[in-house]
Amino acid sequence: MSVEEQQPNLSDTSSSISAADQVESFDELLGAERLDSGPGWARLRMPIKPRHIPTKSGRIQGGIVMALADTAITRALFTLLPEGQRIVTVELKINFIGPVSEGALIAEGRVIRKGGTLAVGDVTVSDEAGAVIAQGLGTWMMVGSR
Repeated sequence: MSVEEQQPNLSDTSSSISAADQVESFDELLGAERLDSGPGWARLRMPIKPRHIPTKSGRIQGGIVMALADTAITRALFTLLPEGQRIVTVELKINFIGPVSEGALIAEGRVIRKGGTLAVGDVTVSDEAGAVIAQGLGTWMMVGSR
């Protein structure tokens, strides 16, 4: 079988819609819930599911932690924006500090500075006992309204 025959046909849109296409938001897809928020900050909780843990490592996959971190800062920034304002993540850097394999993650996002076009925020991701799992810093751009 050639390499081309092994590749999925990405132009075929006739397949059925997956469950991921039916969720209302990325937060829902991730399984994150907002615990609390205020002007310039937001706290999210995400229960760790078996699907978040690769079988070989036994620990949560780093991309899941990164997505939760991005979402927490995004939610914090939305508390400072007018309804309908659109934003995109321009850059996000994360340090993975400790492992976790069960329970839930708590992500606390905070806007450090919001300008006219760009905003900078940081995030701490911890386990439920408060042990820091990851620390991140990123930049978002306001790109217009819906």
